[in-house]
Amino acid sequence: MSDDNNKKAAAVLVSEESASHVEDTVKTTTEDGQTTITILRHYCKGCEICAEICPKGVLGMAVALDRWEGSIVEVINMEACNACMLCEYQCPDFGIEVHNVKKEKKKKEKKTIA
Repeated sequence: MSDDNNKKAAAVLVSEESASHVEDTVKTTTEDGQTTITILRHYCKGCEICAEICPKGVLGMAVALDRWEGSIVEVINMEACNACMLCEYQCPDFGIEVHNVKKEKKKKEKKTIA
């Protein structure tokens, strides 16, 4: 399967069960605790931009029976996340936040030096 097809596969709808009873704000963290993705469901309009742009296939779209849009983003492969933040930067409605302990520590160090 090509990289292009892998990206598209990440954007396909996943099971209805996984999104039908989800909290309004969903936080998912890598096993090592270094990266957290927060999805603010009330901002997500189901446009799929984040799932399509993710180079690692971390995000996918789930059927959301409680949403008029019909689908909503969810984390489907958290351990693959490299914290590139493309999903956060590209979300037109600010519905995704990515936090990475190492990157945030480097930012603080740069501010201290300057």
